[in-house]
Amino acid sequence: MDSRAGAAQGRLALVASEGPRQRIAEVLRRHALKIDSFDSLEELLDEPNSQPPAVIVLWAQDTISASSTLVEPLAGRFAHSAIVLVCAEIERWAVRSTLAAGAAGVVLLDDLDRTLGPCLQAVQAGQTCVPRGHWRQIQPPALSTREKQILALVVMGYMNSQIAAQLFLAESTVKSHLSSAFGKLGVRSRNEAAGLILDPQRGLGMGILALDGEPVASTHTASS
Repeated sequence: MDSRAGAAQGRLALVASEGPRQRIAEVLRRHALKIDSFDSLEELLDEPNSQPPAVIVLWAQDTISASSTLVEPLAGRFAHSAIVLVCAEIERWAVRSTLAAGAAGVVLLDDLDRTLGPCLQAVQAGQTCVPRGHWRQIQPPALSTREKQILALVVMGYMNSQIAAQLFLAESTVKSHLSSAFGKLGVRSRNEAAGLILDPQRGLGMGILALDGEPVASTHTASS
């Protein structure tokens, strides 16, 4: 499909600060797209125009909080608009929370020239569009039952020796399972793992954990 034939049909709104806005707008203009630019989220939310944008291209400096502070308000106000988040980088699993908040696409700034136009076409066709290197983050990590049990105890504040005693395992086995779980979660420590699981903005939640087959509740955060 020729992107210049209309990567986005209908009104397109761009919400970005001055520096990124100029770069994003330049790419959009190369695709022959007419845009309405806004300096802030509030400016778009409060505008009197009765015609909602077909697509909203949204710049986010902080992708950790973008799902709750930027994407959710836009999705609530413009339920039928496709939201595309543009960012310099995005942390593992932040992709999932961004989509869960209502975004339809994610574009990295370094790839803007070649990916923004196709992404706009995809989301207007009802597709979800994320960078290929991040597609695995759309779904929760596939943790084994033992990894879920051990992570549950980590979140509850247990140290390796206590986990080993609780689950009747060797401490070396606990370390091995933790190493595997950390790799799947994309973290490097027990504190990072607990933070990722407990942070509601990153979309994992306590539901991925289990002890004896049942979900567990946190009593306190993991020790360092």
